Amino acid sequence: MKIPDLSEVTEKAESSEKAKAVDLGKIRKKKKRSRHLVKLIIVLILLIIFAFVWFNADTIFEPLRGIASRIDNKTSYDVGFPIDLPGSSSYSLMPSGDCFTMLTDTYLYAYDVSGEQLYALKHGYSKPHQATSSRRILIYDKTGYSFSIYNRASVICSKTTDDKIVYATIGNDGLAAVLTESSRYSDVLQVYDDSGNWKYTRKFADENVMQVTFPGDGEHIVVSTISSKNGGLMANIYRLSIKQTDGYIWKYTLIGGSLPCALYADRSRVTVLCDNCVTSLGYENGELLDSFAYTGVLKHFSLTPERTLVQYNDISANRNVLVALEKDSAPYAQVNVSAGASCVYSDTEGIYVLDGARIRVFDTALIAEKQVNASDDDYSDFIKLGNSIVAIGYRHLNKFDVNVAE
Repeated sequence: MKIPDLSEVTEKAESSEKAKAVDLGKIRKKKKRSRHLVKLIIVLILLIIFAFVWFNADTIFEPLRGIASRIDNKTSYDVGFPIDLPGSSSYSLMPSGDCFTMLTDTYLYAYDVSGEQLYALKHGYSKPHQATSSRRILIYDKTGYSFSIYNRASVICSKTTDDKIVYATIGNDGLAAVLTESSRYSDVLQVYDDSGNWKYTRKFADENVMQVTFPGDGEHIVVSTISSKNGGLMANIYRLSIKQTDGYIWKYTLIGGSLPCALYADRSRVTVLCDNCVTSLGYENGELLDSFAYTGVLKHFSLTPERTLVQYNDISANRNVLVALEKDSAPYAQVNVSAGASCVYSDTEGIYVLDGARIRVFDTALIAEKQVNASDDDYSDFIKLGNSIVAIGYRHLNKFDVNVAE
């Protein structure tokens, strides 16, 4: 019988122990790497979630805004059209996303497209005016000191200014502008976010602000002003940054007694509609794109991303004309309307005219036409929501389905 060499046994045992130690070390390293990898994955997931919430905060937290001041008051629980009008000396009708608002001398009413009243708020303003965006409703007391911002269910904020408010508006990019008069300046412009937080102040020494609009980037505004020079009226268009308190990005001057009546801007163009012309400028540099001049009395207009509509009374020809202009203000079509035409609007689908007791629906070229009867009331104004028109009459609000003529 062979006696094993003890030294060989010892070496084998030590080798086995070393192998086990190496294997255990590898296992520990693998487990450690796995734990680090799991932690890294968790951190990456949290970063992705945080980034998603950050970039979509307005949408995610919108239902929670103003929850403590939710408006529960209603004056009607009926659903559908027509909607009987309350007694008021004036009415203002505006779209707000997929809803619409009606402002009277005592109440702000909000409705959805089915005609259901969302709320009725007694505002308490002596001279109420409203402006709306896709998410917000701004009402202010003209020549008063107060304004408020709402969403479709709640009061977001109510604020008081030091000077009297002469004008206010709100955009789809989360900004609102409030213009006040001043003893030291012609006008003072305050810009807020749509939650009522102050963002910017601009003081105008010798110019009166006519309109403010928002191109949609949350950083810039476009302003139209008027001033006098050598006894004549001069209109100026400015592109301003709310991150700069002085100066301007560009300025364009209209000479010839033009009075700005409406202003539109996006990130490609700026269009100013005056009482004698329509002018479009490049958004980046303020260079002239095109201009359309007309002679007569401006009656109604519509400035949308698709085109500009101008309805005016041509005194020389004794006719009322509706002209459609391209985005750069070059005219491309026109049609005669009656003296009773009271509202015009255009979108990607067509052109709509409230003309007496009918709604005239045209294609975008103002060629094909069909008519919708609106003779059940004396309608004076309308807004378009989806494929319907909501019109305000003497006795009630009514909704008409409209499809563009083919």
